[in-house]
Formats: sequence, C-alpha cells, structure tokens
Amino acid sequence: MKHIPYFILLLIIVGCSHEQSHNELLKRAENIVFTQPDSVVGMLAPHWNDTTMTEADRALYGLVYTEAIHRSGLHMESDSLIRASRVYYEIHGDDERLARALLHNGIILYKQQQTREAILMMKRAEHMAVDLHVPAFEWYLYSVLGDVNDNVGDYTKTLLYYNQALKAAQQVDNKQWIVQTLNNIAMTHDMLGERDSLKYYVEQAKSLADSTDGDVRATYLVNLASLMMGAGNNAEAKRYLTESMQISPTDRGAKLLADIYVQEGDTASAAQHWYSLTTSLSPDVAIHSFQQLIVYLYRRGEMKDVTDLSLRLNELYRNLYEHDDAAGVIDLQTQYDEQIKERKHYRTLIALLASIIFLMIASVVIIWYSRHRIDKLNSRFAETQQQFNLTRSELTHMRRQKEREQRENSLQMKETVSQLHASASKGKPAGDEDANALAQLSYALNPQLQTLLSTLNSKEQMVCLLTIHNFLPTEIATLTISTPQAITNTRVRLLKKLFGETGGAKDFDNAIKQRIQFTKK
Repeated sequence: MKHIPYFILLLIIVGCSHEQSHNELLKRAENIVFTQPDSVVGMLAPHWNDTTMTEADRALYGLVYTEAIHRSGLHMESDSLIRASRVYYEIHGDDERLARALLHNGIILYKQQQTREAILMMKRAEHMAVDLHVPAFEWYLYSVLGDVNDNVGDYTKTLLYYNQALKAAQQVDNKQWIVQTLNNIAMTHDMLGERDSLKYYVEQAKSLADSTDGDVRATYLVNLASLMMGAGNNAEAKRYLTESMQISPTDRGAKLLADIYVQEGDTASAAQHWYSLTTSLSPDVAIHSFQQLIVYLYRRGEMKDVTDLSLRLNELYRNLYEHDDAAGVIDLQTQYDEQIKERKHYRTLIALLASIIFLMIASVVIIWYSRHRIDKLNSRFAETQQQFNLTRSELTHMRRQKEREQRENSLQMKETVSQLHASASKGKPAGDEDANALAQLSYALNPQLQTLLSTLNSKEQMVCLLTIHNFLPTEIATLTISTPQAITNTRVRLLKKLFGETGGAKDFDNAIKQRIQFTKK
C-alpha cells in the first residue's frame, strides 16, 4: 500500500509530460506551417487518431494540419476537423486562429460547391485580417480570394486581390510567394489581352524565377512562352513550354503548345494536346479543345468521333449552365462588403449621435452660464449655412458642366459613327483613331458599359460597341478585318461570356442593346 502514492505521482508526471509533448509538437508545427507545409503534414499525420489531446490541442491540430494540407496543394474532403477548430476559436475569442480557421473551412466548402457559406467565411477572414497584420496569412488569404474571383471572371477583383497578395509576399520577403503571385497577375493580364502588362510582370519575376521550382517555375516559363508567342518568336516559346511541361505539366502550357503546332501545320500533334485538355478544369480551355478537335476530325471524315465529341461538348455546356454561380459569387462578395460598410457607418452614426447628445448637454450648461456662447454658436451656424450655399452652387455648376460635356460627346459620337459607316461602305477597316474615339465616347456616355466590357479584349469590345450602335454584321466584319461568320460566332460566344445566356447572334444583339442605353441629348 505504501507504493500507491508513488504510483499516482508517476501517472501524473507521465500525463503532464504527454500533454507537454503535444503542446511542443503543435507549436513547432504552427511556427513552420506557412513556410514548410509538407514537413508539417509529415509531423502531424501520425497523430490523426490521437485521443489523448486536450480540446485546445485538438483545435490547434485541426487548424495547423488543414493549413498544411492546403498549402501543400492537397485537398481535404470533409470539413469536420477544421469546423471543430473554427467553433472552438469562436468560443474562446482567438482572432488570429479564428481567421485562419474561417479561411480553410471556406476553402473546403468551396470545393464542395457550398458557395454561399464558403464565400461568407472567406470574407469574414478577410475582414478580420485587416486588424491582425500577419503578412504570411494575408498572402495566402488574398491569393485564394484572387483565385475565387478569377474562377467567376471578375478580373477587376482578381487583380485587386493578387496585388494585395503581392504586397504581403514582399513584406515577408518570400521569393517563392512573390514569383507565384507575379505569375498569377501576369496570367490574368494575358487572359485580358493586355500584352504590355504581361511583359511588365514577367520581367518583374525574372530576377527571382531562377530560385523557384515546381509549379511556380513551370508557370513562369508558360508566361514567358506566351510573351514570346505574342512577339512572334514561336521557336523560343516552344522551348520554354517544353521545359515547363517537363517540370510540371499545366493545361495552359499544353494549350499554348497546341497553338504552336497549329501554326506549324502539325495538327496531329496539336490534336494530342486537345484530347488531354477536354478534361481541363478550365471551362474555356476544355471548350476550345473540343471545338478544335471537332473541326480536325470533321476534316478527316471521322464522323463518329465528331458526334461523340459534340455530345460531350453539349454536356459540358449544360453542366456549366447548371452550375454557373459566377453572378452569385460576385453579388455575395459585394453584398458582404456593403454590409461591412453599413456596420461601420452605423457605428460612426452611433458615435456621432453620442457626440451630439454630449454637445447638447454641454451647450445647455454653457448657455446657462453664458449667453455669449449662444451668439458664437449662431455665428458658426451662419458660416456653415454660407458654406452650404456655396457648396450647392458649385455642385450646380459641376452638373451643368457635365451636361455640356455629354452634349458635346453625343455630337462627337454621331460624327465618329458616320465616319465608321463611311469606312465600312468603302470596305476599309476602322482606323485606330476612330476605334479609340468610339470606345472613349461610348464609355464617357455610359460608364456602365465600360464595366460590362472590362473582361473582353479590344476586338471583342469593338464588336460590342459596333453592335450597340446598330452596325450591320457585314460592316462589323469589314471594320474589324474579319469575316461575317467570325463576327456571328463572336457574338454567340459573347452572349454566353457577358450574360451567361445561350442563343444566336441576334439574341446577343438584343441582350446588349437592352442593357445599354445611351442618354440622348
């Protein structure tokens, strides 16, 4: 019996040592999860079923392990582990870990197509990150939000988030993150057809790219290849793409290689890439590959394969239409941002009301002690009223000036449209001066139009503007150096791209004219 107290003491010591080992392991893993996620996965994976952890340790385990999985480029099917961590930190008020848990819970839900819940969690994490000042977390957060907006085609927000991610990466001074973010920005500008911006960001990444590897290095080479293709240097581009595919194959790299093969006349080699790209996660890449294959096989007379591919393409269109939540994602983010602003305004209003009440009480006290104070307040009010009247006069002047500018723009627009009709009737393409004038005047008369067309390249924008101004398809083809059939195809594609609808070219004409109305003066 005399050994029982020693035995109990030994159990307590062992238990404390075991708990301490958990704490040390988790803290060490948390310290390196941002920079060495692969190592953290290896450290924590053996403890998945460890039932001896405390509630706090289990919450930290779920957070750090999920972070390591995501930062390693892997994916978790269930959110049960990270959800438990998120709930724990919500209850215990650990803002930094809660923000991280919200982000990674949102990533899993986004993969599960629970879009609304996912976006709300990511936006909560974004709102909290402002006060945390943790650049390593901000880089990943803004990169994820940039990817989400890239997926739905909101390239304005995509670039906004990627640039925020770039600032965070530069604060941490992590070369791999900096190049990865520069790659993302360059790719976005490439998709928008902005070659100068593509060149700028590729050159920004050049000095750091040699120190990177894996996907980051491969993506940099693909961006460099795209830049070379734009400059007409296909041989150099092909060399970069081949090197990139050896490091880490990408859909974008395969598509560019296929484009080069087509230009070289080697459609058989191009077709091999098109086949692999029909399963691409990028809808645009998959659709383009299907279309190219169908044309290729039709010319070869392989009608059975043409039919099969056409059916698969139609299925892809149907799935995209059924799961197209781009507008919902954009609206949800906008609504959340507006709600945050409203909350700030509400708090500001409460503070102002409290201040007003305090001032009123103070005024009563001051009035009771001195009538002179009342005279000073009346004088200040008169000055405020004078300033108000002056401001109102300036606003009236600005409004009238804007109306004059709109009238002048309308007159210039008529002249520009007439000149373009004249060019089309003579079979001449639109000159740069007339095209720029048409765009600038159209956007000046209707800023909503510029926002609508911001995701299109210059030629697609020109087709839209000419359509809005009632140019005939043959005129549009002449002015844009295209064929009437190409213009028809472009209008059908733009109907889907801009409005998420399917139909014919005339449906596109009606859709864009109904949404865009110019003010007539």
